[in-house]
Amino acid sequence: MAESSAHSGRLLVVCQYRSCQRYGSAKVLEKLMAEAPCGITVQPSGCLGLCGSGPIVLVMPDDLYYWRVSPTAVEVIIHQHLIHNQPVREMLHPRWHGQ
Repeated sequence: MAESSAHSGRLLVVCQYRSCQRYGSAKVLEKLMAEAPCGITVQPSGCLGLCGSGPIVLVMPDDLYYWRVSPTAVEVIIHQHLIHNQPVREMLHPRWHGQ
């Protein structure tokens, strides 16, 4: 899969702390682990300091925070950001990425 290998080396960190778990971060993590393109690492994390905004997904080294990520939104992030290298602007956390 040549297109996805061009964007390999990214790390997706999915908060699994209390408030994110309350809003379904385990399902977001599960879906990302199952569907992320080859060469992209997905891992759970503790609190990312954005409680009440979850589930939070941090994309490194891009340093982009997605907020209120649902399992359905995972497909958009994968297709638009991870495969086509276009961050999903409307899903970026406004505290870190002023809209």
